[in-house]
Amino acid sequence: MSIMNDDFFALDLASTLDDEGAPKPPSGWKYMSRGGMLRCAFSTTRPVKMGMGASQRTHASQNFWYVEQVDREEFSGRMINDIHVPIGDPESITMQDLVSNYTPELSYFEELVLPAMAVAANVSPDEVKGVDASGFLSLFGLSLIYLSRHEPDRARELLDQLVRVKADFDGKDQFLFNDLGIALRKSGMYPDAMVYFRRALEFVGDDENLYYNLARVHYENNDWDGCLEYLVLSHRLNPELEMTRSLLEMIVGLDQDHSLLGRYGKPIVPPHIASRARQILTVDSGKLKLDEEPVVMGIEPGRARSGAVGVVELKKHGSDK
Repeated sequence: MSIMNDDFFALDLASTLDDEGAPKPPSGWKYMSRGGMLRCAFSTTRPVKMGMGASQRTHASQNFWYVEQVDREEFSGRMINDIHVPIGDPESITMQDLVSNYTPELSYFEELVLPAMAVAANVSPDEVKGVDASGFLSLFGLSLIYLSRHEPDRARELLDQLVRVKADFDGKDQFLFNDLGIALRKSGMYPDAMVYFRRALEFVGDDENLYYNLARVHYENNDWDGCLEYLVLSHRLNPELEMTRSLLEMIVGLDQDHSLLGRYGKPIVPPHIASRARQILTVDSGKLKLDEEPVVMGIEPGRARSGAVGVVELKKHGSDK
């Protein structure tokens, strides 16, 4: 097991606070500006009127484009023809235009466009520039931008394509999907965060911190069974991991004092969950980066509390303070 490298750029997409003191979600624009040169197929759709008078009908006309980033907020697009090859002179596309009017088509890009480009250029598929780490992160940033624009369907469609990306680029590993899972959890995309954490498990199946991160997102999603399931797996790998113990203490504390449930927006802890958490805590018995700070108060940043089982002092739900 290896330790998550803290210099991964996404880590400074911070838990800054809004005017009401709630954590702000990570900024997709920062992923876009730092991600590097985006390169992918996109589609546009425009209405086309056909017929006249009472028989007139409106149809959607879809075009596909090969889009490349040429500057920080500037892109170029070339039309893709019927045999999936980019043709014609490039058209200039602004960042705002890309976000508003173009839809990423990553699966189409990998499955049809890249092979067609290789055939047209008479080169091997490996010689055609496809998705790399920086382009991948830029596309992930787009998904967060869609969320900020209140377009969750567009975001989820892109996230689904990204987690299934075929390209085998440098940096495609558990660290990448773990960090993106954390960003999705901070954005309130709990089911999507779970998918990304599980994708990270395909690279490493014995990291206790990754199992903790899965437990944490289930906790945020008010799923006690899922939360405990991954806490158990984390604890089995490392009974001394303080973050796991702190979340187990959280479960016990909420069970002991029901007045805290409403305050922190949590459902009642089922008896079998609380009982199992107590049982684990009574037994005394790199890694991936833990998903931000603990969910308890009075702790040095980056470190978890330890001590006897009992009622714990809880943070305000969703707050980093």
